[in-house]
Amino acid sequence: MITQNTADLRKDAYLLGNTLLRLALPRLLIRVTVVLTISAIALFFVQTILARGKSWLEFGLHVTGLAEILGKTVVDFIMQYQNYFWWAIAFILVLIAFSLISSWLKGSLKRGRAALVPISEARKLCAGLSPQALEVLNWVWKDQSTPITVGNLQTTLSQVRSGRVQKIALAREQKTALEQALQAQTTPTAPHAPANKNGQREPTMLA
Repeated sequence: MITQNTADLRKDAYLLGNTLLRLALPRLLIRVTVVLTISAIALFFVQTILARGKSWLEFGLHVTGLAEILGKTVVDFIMQYQNYFWWAIAFILVLIAFSLISSWLKGSLKRGRAALVPISEARKLCAGLSPQALEVLNWVWKDQSTPITVGNLQTTLSQVRSGRVQKIALAREQKTALEQALQAQTTPTAPHAPANKNGQREPTMLA
């Protein structure tokens, strides 16, 4: 069975990983920037709400006249438990920010996997990968009417590391064995000489 030695495996993994890093680096920088920006904005609003929520509530009660309408007992009750309200608002805000980040990241990852590999990078891979790794890439790239994508390279890297080379070689050997067995069964055998009524073979010129 064809196997891939450790040196070739490391070389192929390094080349594929390095190529993926070059192709994904701009998107990675954008993702980090977006995640940090949304997180910073959410943190700013959370801190502002927790720090100024009490003063906002007091201002609202007195400006609108609700303090006089509700009475001192109700206002004192509201002010006593108003911290829970602001913490709930902050928690909801964090959930919204997390949802936005998660949704955007999923879309970005999907677009990244669908990104096409430039012909220059494809040529470098064809020149640098071992024959076994190229065979794995050919196996991964099922629809060869469409260009190779970053997702194809990611799958190729994971399959090379998980032993796809040995599996392809084993499948090829099994296919050969099956074809040989089927060919042997369909090969016609030499005809036997006819037998007489007593079950004895009729005499022939070669008997």
